[in-house]
Amino acid sequence: MKLVTYESNGVKRLGVMTQNNQVLDLNWAYTEQLASDGELTPQVVADALIPANMKSFLARGDKGIELAQKVQSFSEQKGQQFFSKKVFLERKEVKLCAPILDPGKIICLAHNYSNFLEENNLPIPPEPRIFSKYLNAICGPEDDIIKPKATNELGYEAEMAFVIGKPARNVKEEDAYEYIAGYTIFNDVSASDITTIDKQVLRGKTYDTFAPIGPYLVTKDEVPDPHKLDIKLWVNDKKLQDSNTDQVLYKTPKLVAFLSRVMTLEPGDIIATGTPPGIGKFASDPTYMWPGDVCKIEVEKLGVLENKIIDEGE
Repeated sequence: MKLVTYESNGVKRLGVMTQNNQVLDLNWAYTEQLASDGELTPQVVADALIPANMKSFLARGDKGIELAQKVQSFSEQKGQQFFSKKVFLERKEVKLCAPILDPGKIICLAHNYSNFLEENNLPIPPEPRIFSKYLNAICGPEDDIIKPKATNELGYEAEMAFVIGKPARNVKEEDAYEYIAGYTIFNDVSASDITTIDKQVLRGKTYDTFAPIGPYLVTKDEVPDPHKLDIKLWVNDKKLQDSNTDQVLYKTPKLVAFLSRVMTLEPGDIIATGTPPGIGKFASDPTYMWPGDVCKIEVEKLGVLENKIIDEGE
């Protein structure tokens, strides 16, 4: 499934993309399915089993995803004539938001692509190098990236991220995929000159809109191997990153095991797995983003994440 958080009439809700590129509201669809089956309290049951909030839905674990798959199958089989107008929504009628608006954690990886390390003559880190971003940085596939006045080195970083699907603590590598809900695209936007001044990354990594995510959360059943995905980035028409997630040094199972020894991972937590070569300050011909530019990331099986750059105050 390609799960989304969509906004319609100012309300954000859980949805899934259909084969016809419509947005199916899973909660409303299940409510009306239950009502047609004679359930006396269909909304109450649907709210409990398929909540309209992505994070709450993910907390239902595999059972929630399995039920959502059944609801999607039933709904597409019946067709939109079976339901009220609020169940099937035309793509142009809604705004796609970041799939997860309220993760408990946003964990990012530094120096985690082998070809990035080779290109820049950097040593292999003995353990994963992690840092975090705050929720204010999150924006979605239809939002703009705001260039702060404080930076003249607004950088891009194409990344594949995975999302936790159930509480994880002291997980073994061989069990790691059981704890993953799915995958999405993540742009680790950075103010490189700020990180250079600070000699650490927090301020330069967590300005508003510095974590574009989306367009979907693709469930893990559709991505058999997250480390065999082409990953590419363009600024305007210039391709700046072109690699494959097979170059990831500390791969998903090792990251889940490592992180779950440090902290309890919760449903909805986002882990961005690092970026390949070609980013601004490390590139042979450094490129930065400026107001009016468009940054586009494409990751195989996960879709396209595209954001326009605007100036602070626009």
